[in-house]
Amino acid sequence: MVALLLLTLLQATPPAAKPQPPATSAPVTQAPPVTQAPRPRPSGSATTTAMLFITDGTGRPIENVTVNVMGPVDREVKSPSNGPTHIEGLRAGTYRVRFTHDRFITFEKEIVWRAGTAQPEMAITLNAASERSAPAPAPAAAPVVPPPSTTKLPPPGTPKTISLPDFIEKNFISGREPQKENLIGCSGVGQALLWQIRDPWTGRQHDGADGMVYVVGGDGRLKLGEREFTISAGAFAVVPRGTTYSLSRSGRNPLIVLAVLAGAPCAAE
Repeated sequence: MVALLLLTLLQATPPAAKPQPPATSAPVTQAPPVTQAPRPRPSGSATTTAMLFITDGTGRPIENVTVNVMGPVDREVKSPSNGPTHIEGLRAGTYRVRFTHDRFITFEKEIVWRAGTAQPEMAITLNAASERSAPAPAPAAAPVVPPPSTTKLPPPGTPKTISLPDFIEKNFISGREPQKENLIGCSGVGQALLWQIRDPWTGRQHDGADGMVYVVGGDGRLKLGEREFTISAGAFAVVPRGTTYSLSRSGRNPLIVLAVLAGAPCAAE
């Protein structure tokens, strides 16, 4: 009976699985690290070359611009017809750069370069100069002013006084005389005259003397240029030199006028 149970147990129990060898995974290979290309480092040279792009307002290169560089070293170059202008052999420091051209306005710019940094580059735009105006004419020579005249005045006359009514009574115009003129006083370049007028005295003029007239008696008309005035005793008028004038009586009595002429040399009495 026991043997039968053992046999039954042996048949019912499955055979133990054989141990499998451990699975081996394929070796994992690690990709090499990605290395970035090194950035170009500025040259450590003690000098550098500056590149200047010089153009006009439309962006066209300007040829023959004189470029003066002033600083630790001085340079002077001309810009080419195209491409940048190269300023070579610059040492570290601050530079003042001047751009000159006949057809453009002069321009200045500052450049700073430090050793170990990239070479300097700069774009420069020059403005066209306005057209040059013609030079102003030379000032006219100052007119030559003649020296003041040294002509001496005529000698003064002798002081005197007279009574006009008495003088007129003694020298009254006759009925046959159209006009009568008497010199009653004179000194230097002035003279006093007594005029008695019966007939019109027209077209009179004094080119070298100014006249002042005073009506002593009678009535009449005075014409100065194109204007005519009624005059009587007590009237006064100024007759500038060169002025044409006329005198005429209006009543029965003659027109009597005291005239003073200033500017003409005194006539002898």
